[in-house]
Amino acid sequence: MKKLILFFVLFTGLSCNDGDLDISSFEFEDEVSICGTTQYTLYRLSTGEQRESLIVTLTNQQIRKDEDIVVPVSVTENGDFTVTYRLFEDQVTDNYFCAAVPPVEPKVQKDWRGVSGTIVIENQPVYDTEEENIIGWKHYVVLIDVVLRVDDQELKLDETFLFGTAETGPAS
Repeated sequence: MKKLILFFVLFTGLSCNDGDLDISSFEFEDEVSICGTTQYTLYRLSTGEQRESLIVTLTNQQIRKDEDIVVPVSVTENGDFTVTYRLFEDQVTDNYFCAAVPPVEPKVQKDWRGVSGTIVIENQPVYDTEEENIIGWKHYVVLIDVVLRVDDQELKLDETFLFGTAETGPAS
C-alpha cells in the first residue's frame, strides 16, 4: 500500500495545467469497466446521457494477475496500447465495448486517438478478510502526458490523469 501511495503522490506532484483542454473536467462515471482476457478494453462513460467515453486498451502483459509491479507503456495510435476519447450520436452501453464486433449504432461523431504519452498500470492483489487468499486483482491506471488527435485538432490531457481502477477476478 505504501508503494501505491508513493506512486500516486509522485505523479500527482508532477502535474500542472498548461491551459489546454482538460479532459478530467468532463463528467465521467467513477466506475471503470473492463472487457477481455488477453486483449483488454477499459472504459469510462460520461454521466447523464452516456454519449462520451474514454477508452484504454491494454494486453495481459499490463493487466497482470501474478505480480505486484508497475508497468508503463507508450501510447500508440493503432497498436495494443491506445487511449481514445469518443463522442457518440446517442447513448452508448457496455455492449458496444464488449462485443466481439462493435455494433454500428450508436454512430461515432468524434474519435480522438492518442498519438503520444504513457499509460502506467499498477497491479495489486485483493485478499480475503483473513489476508491469506487472493480473491481478485485491482489494476490502477494512470495516463501521463497523453495527447489525442482527430484531423488537425489536438487535445491534451492533464500531465497526470488518474483514469481509474479496474478489477478482475483471481488468477485461474
